[in-house]
Amino acid sequence: MNINIYQNYSQFYRGTESIKTYSPNNSAVEKKDTLVKYEFNTTDEHGNKVMDQMSKEETLQAMKEIRSQYGDNVIIDFSGNGMAALAESRKGMARASMTQEQREARNTAFQSEVKHYDKSVNYLPVYSGMYGADKAVAIAVENCSKEEQAFVYDIIRRNLLIGNSGSMTEEERQANISLGMKKAEYAAENMISEDNKKAFLDAMESIAKLAGSGKADDSGNMDYGVKKGKYLGHGSNLVCTTDTVDMMRTMDSAAYAEYQKISSNKDDGIASLRYLAGWYTDAIKKNPSMVDVYEKQSDEYVEKNVKNQKIDTTFTSLRTESKAAFLESLREFQISNPDFLSSIINRELTLKFWGA
Repeated sequence: MNINIYQNYSQFYRGTESIKTYSPNNSAVEKKDTLVKYEFNTTDEHGNKVMDQMSKEETLQAMKEIRSQYGDNVIIDFSGNGMAALAESRKGMARASMTQEQREARNTAFQSEVKHYDKSVNYLPVYSGMYGADKAVAIAVENCSKEEQAFVYDIIRRNLLIGNSGSMTEEERQANISLGMKKAEYAAENMISEDNKKAFLDAMESIAKLAGSGKADDSGNMDYGVKKGKYLGHGSNLVCTTDTVDMMRTMDSAAYAEYQKISSNKDDGIASLRYLAGWYTDAIKKNPSMVDVYEKQSDEYVEKNVKNQKIDTTFTSLRTESKAAFLESLREFQISNPDFLSSIINRELTLKFWGA
């Protein structure tokens, strides 16, 4: 597969906007009050490869996965050059049958309601799958500003648990993790309350170790070895539940292949959900300890591969007492190492967060 469709989609999230109406004839539509945008591009803003073009099946599955996270009052907009052209679903047929003039009128009416969309801000959390670490981070940033929360989760997304490392050498990937840990230290010193600093840094260190032990396939897609965390709630109320689909993927490859096949059909997810429920019921009857075995596999992986992982020290000299100190020391590193991790450092130096 070109993209791991079960990775955390938050790296593709591009913002949320409140809206009032959404209709080609300008009539109010009840309960549609929020626009959520996702953008699946094959390269980042610096031209580095992020993902391959998604297949039709992968695109449909990604849409179903994302839509399942939101309620009926949300409209989800998908875009980006990474997405394949889709077969028309039942819901998409009406739009496909529109004339070009009708589509343009519909889009104009819709866009008039969307005023201030900011692509630079990404507030959605990203999780490692290690519940203790994920909850510690969630609690630590619970009372931080949205900008500060976005900064912390960007560390996990962009520096630690990247989805694809195809544009980096392994040395660069490990150094990027080192940069992420220095950013975590900055966050601890300047954003996180005193009561939560230690737990936050311990959690970020655990996530960094998990990242360091990750392995890339031939396409650069990263596998971090742990179960996929499925979370409910936020902050101190964060609760982890078992991801049944990932359990199927891990423990019953034949069933998972069939599930993917069903999921690619135009049934809005109904048949795939029935298949998943039936599989889970039968599997539990045959093996009542299946969930425990699934969870144990992940715990054993962490014990064996993560706890003793060494974190790269490339950026340990960066200063973290203030924004100015951090940027100055990062520029000093860049001057001394002009050809090393250049795209990552250039992005960092121009982040809106730093005021650059």
